[in-house]
Order: sequence, then C-alpha cells, then structure tokens
Amino acid sequence: MTIAEIAATLYTRTDGRNYRPERLSTETVRQLLRRARAHRSGVDAVHVYECTDRAGTPLHIAYVRFAENRWSNVRDVIDIYEIPTAALTDL
Repeated sequence: MTIAEIAATLYTRTDGRNYRPERLSTETVRQLLRRARAHRSGVDAVHVYECTDRAGTPLHIAYVRFAENRWSNVRDVIDIYEIPTAALTDL
C-alpha cells in the first residue's frame, strides 16, 4: 500500500481516556472531516494545523471536538487526526 492509501492516524479521547490509535486512508479522513464540519450541532470545533514532527517531517493535525451531548454516557470526546503532508500531496 502507498502512503496515500494508509496515511493518517486517528487518536480518540473520551473523558480523559485515550483509545488505541487507528490507521485510516486519506480519503476516509477527508470524509470524516467534511462530515464533522457539516454537523455543526454535534461538533463544537474543527481545526486543521500545519506543523512538523520531531524528525522534521511535515504534518497536518486535524482536531475535532464533539458537542457535550453528542454521545451518550460521555461528556468530552475529541478526535485527533495525524496526517503526513506527503499523503495529501501524493494523490
């Protein structure tokens, strides 16, 4: 598989608990971010940042904070997507 096929890593945090990172394709991340931006009643914030990792590799970090009443039995849900910039430009 190329870097564009399996490119991003999703980190989910709910009420202070972190879950196992999940590998996603670039297209899946794009769809999830579009859906989060469109669903304004269930999402408090969507932000995308450009940065580099510790080795200097360019990254895009996407941050999605869900509204407090979006999920049952939890109050605080955050998704963080780590996307190597090469995966976005390799398409």
